[in-house]
Amino acid sequence: MWPPPFNPEQVGGVGIQNFCLNRHEGYVNGLFLDWSVRKVGLKELWTLNWYTEFNRAGRWTKAGGVQPQDWPKWMQRFQDY
Repeated sequence: MWPPPFNPEQVGGVGIQNFCLNRHEGYVNGLFLDWSVRKVGLKELWTLNWYTEFNRAGRWTKAGGVQPQDWPKWMQRFQDY
């Protein structure tokens, strides 16, 4: 699951790209199954437990070796996770 190559203006794409929208300066609002709500960093989306087999240490995380310059230009300034 790759990050969107440009800042999307509307929901589209597949998987995490549906949620990777810069609505709040590098964050989105997240509602979790325990009914908690918190801001979630756009790059943090790749570390969440989306489903049982989701690799939370995948290529787009610090644990997976991503470097800030690997992200699309519009996302490079956001916090790393």
